[in-house]
Amino acid sequence: MQQHVHAELVGGPEDGRSFIIPAQSADLPMGEFTFPSPRDGEAPCSPCAHYNLRDRRPDGVWRYQYAGESLRS
Repeated sequence: MQQHVHAELVGGPEDGRSFIIPAQSADLPMGEFTFPSPRDGEAPCSPCAHYNLRDRRPDGVWRYQYAGESLRS
């Protein structure tokens, strides 16, 4: 069992970004995640980008599809 998997973001403010994330179990990454999107001069309630697991490329990289933004407080 792998402890980490390769992931790529599709769409949204982080389109094309790739990184390594922890595998939860049986070589599967988490189903979704949220993180602050980079913004110049972020306000205290700036948006967070949401990504949902989409599929796995033939080379084993898991792809996450942009699912929108919400405000963080």
